[in-house]
Amino acid sequence: MCRTKDFRINVGMENANQKIQVWCKCIPARSIVLVMNFLAVFCLYVLRMNLSAAIVGMVDYEKLNAIRNSQFNLSLQNESRLQNESLHFTYSTCEHNYYDKTEDISDIETSAVVEGKKFLWDENMQGLALGSYFYGYACSQIIGAWIARKVGRVKVMGFSFLAASLCKILTPAALEIGFEMFVIARIAIGLFSGVTFPMMYAIWTMWAPPSERSILLGSTFSGAAIGVVVTLPLSGVLATTFGWQSVFYVTGSIGCVWALLWLILIYDSPSEHPRISEKEKNFIQDSLGHRDGKPKRERSRPVPWKSILGSFRLWVAFFTYISSDFLLIVFLTMLPTYLRTVMKFDIKASAGLSAIPYIAKFVLYISAGFCAKRLISKGVKVIYVRKLFQSIGMFVPGLALIFAVYIKCNIPLVMLVFILCVAVEAVTTPGVKVALIEMAPSFGGIIYAVANTMSATSGFIAPQIAGLLRTAYQEDPIQGWRALFWLSTSMVFAGGISFLLFGTVEVQEWAKSKDEEENVSEENGEKLKTETVA
Repeated sequence: MCRTKDFRINVGMENANQKIQVWCKCIPARSIVLVMNFLAVFCLYVLRMNLSAAIVGMVDYEKLNAIRNSQFNLSLQNESRLQNESLHFTYSTCEHNYYDKTEDISDIETSAVVEGKKFLWDENMQGLALGSYFYGYACSQIIGAWIARKVGRVKVMGFSFLAASLCKILTPAALEIGFEMFVIARIAIGLFSGVTFPMMYAIWTMWAPPSERSILLGSTFSGAAIGVVVTLPLSGVLATTFGWQSVFYVTGSIGCVWALLWLILIYDSPSEHPRISEKEKNFIQDSLGHRDGKPKRERSRPVPWKSILGSFRLWVAFFTYISSDFLLIVFLTMLPTYLRTVMKFDIKASAGLSAIPYIAKFVLYISAGFCAKRLISKGVKVIYVRKLFQSIGMFVPGLALIFAVYIKCNIPLVMLVFILCVAVEAVTTPGVKVALIEMAPSFGGIIYAVANTMSATSGFIAPQIAGLLRTAYQEDPIQGWRALFWLSTSMVFAGGISFLLFGTVEVQEWAKSKDEEENVSEENGEKLKTETVA
């Protein structure tokens, strides 16, 4: 009887496994890769953005303002000087219905339901807190991409993100030790998070057929918009309901869950995937020319660092990418603060309104990818498509940004400008971001790591510049924001013009494999024969 029972159990397990295999093969493997990459970007922005919303509840703006105007007694002033000798904070002159002018500042709606411990961080300390993430983020990308070529992209990305999420959970404990330890924790989070985008790019070089690159990358990057849309309101609700510490606990836990699923479900290439259908595997490998073990040979190729760093065309793409990201990071890190300090919204309103442009951005991420694919399928040259979308995604936000602080108290117009600045940037995805893969498919992860490392410097430079400008113009804070926005506009226009003039999608000679060189020579031979016959 026992044997019969065991036999039945085994048969049942085999049937269950067969059903799972059939179910898995019914869903394209690259669709699962897309979903997990989308969630990777989503979780990355959850980890990156939560402080931008939480800091509004962590900093005691009212006390800073009172110290600035000498409204506290001498003992409180001495206590504040122990934390920082120069504390400056000034509210703008915007007035809205969100406030009752007869109420004392301590009674306005900005007070959190559950405040927790608050800190006297001036503008420079706030800039350091927001920007310290990017110090680590900029350091790990190139070395992470290089290590991943040796040990596997999925493993490096999964375990790195797991470590970043655990550091996020430990952030409140680090802050109890001191501001310096908090900054170190932020740097560690950025260090472990830095490999995410290079690994994602490298994985798509193995999984994305050329005809689907715009859609797949656009859909992947749309996770950033959803990450912001979810993180800002969620962080505001968590901070006001359970205290700002809960923001770090919840967002860190989300990252841990994603990392474990990633390590279980995703593989470096179709040839290594155990559940992919033969039809899909052959389609992907044929479209990329990845037959006969080519993916492994590509990973074993030495990285041509001299050629990469000496390529004029790549430097054009790098500069374009950096200038576009500078504007993006300014809004990612500073928009909640701008709405709080200039527009005078409470913490919930600030978090919610900061998310509105990213809803539009999500739509544009998806639609831009489909439009780019449609244009290419209609016969429009790929380079024209890339330059068209890159120009729209940079020049429109650049033009809109110069109006941002000139209409400072008109809420509908301000939100319209922010939607244009933040949302339209998504259109650049079928531009330079896809062009980076097309210029050197075999080294897509490495090249993106170099580009993103350079771009990440704006992550800690932009908040520091914002802090310096706000301090320099403390008597008229609008002028500080105006200077920051003009600087961002100049960067965006310079990058857009450079790509329009010198951008390319041609595979660079140093990036071609032997197989690609042979294909090119065969194509050239056929062209010569055709011309001779003609």
